[in-house]
Amino acid sequence: MTPVSEERSNEAAEAQGGSESRQMLAVITGVIHPGRLGWTLQDPVDFEFYGAKCTLFVRRAVFNMFIEGDRPEDLPTFLNHVHSIIQGALDSLGFFMAAPLRGEILSMVVDGVELHHRDLQWELLLPEGSDKTRVEGVHLQPFMNLALGESAVRLALADLRSAIDSPGETVMLCFRAIESIRHWYLDGKADSDAARNRSWKALRAELDIDREEIKPLEYLATARRHGAEPFATEQQRLDAVLLARKVVQRFVTKRVSAAPEDTADVE
Repeated sequence: MTPVSEERSNEAAEAQGGSESRQMLAVITGVIHPGRLGWTLQDPVDFEFYGAKCTLFVRRAVFNMFIEGDRPEDLPTFLNHVHSIIQGALDSLGFFMAAPLRGEILSMVVDGVELHHRDLQWELLLPEGSDKTRVEGVHLQPFMNLALGESAVRLALADLRSAIDSPGETVMLCFRAIESIRHWYLDGKADSDAARNRSWKALRAELDIDREEIKPLEYLATARRHGAEPFATEQQRLDAVLLARKVVQRFVTKRVSAAPEDTADVE
């Protein structure tokens, strides 16, 4: 899930400077994919979430969630938590319907005057000064060449896509993306302890990645992989995605010529 853009009225901005524990009423709106069957819950679902009273409505593949409780200090991270809760409800429905339902939050309105909407792109990941609607073929083609012919890149890119879309899984998916690249450095088919250590050393050496950069991500990812819920803040998510993207970018740069034959622009 991409980060939140924020639009705030004057009244909301003034209210922000009030008491530390201010009550809020938030309305979250989103859609369910795939929506062709018009997924509906016959009755609303009432529950509590971190002390807040919540009600979830689902009708014709659209969901609305009402939250009443203390205003959190970090609204983007809070919205990521909410996304995981909504996704859990949809996964419950999908379990019985044998369907991979995915919830997409479109916006959150706080106290009727403060709008937080989901951007289609995570702009902090875009190169400075880049065009948000167009990528030069000279940059794209090397990725496509390797994605089509190299499973390590294909798997890493798939995990990076899901890492942006799934806040609760970001750290695990980013680490797995790096591990997909690490597998390329194995000196044989076996991924034994000794071979794994050698492949990590080879990756770090060739791609100039410091071991200390990876350790915090590995810690969070390992906990999630073993069933824990080390929910990351928005900043931790950003750091994880930036690191994984750096590994993939440097790997592609090492593997492919800087001037591919097909340099057609893609819009």
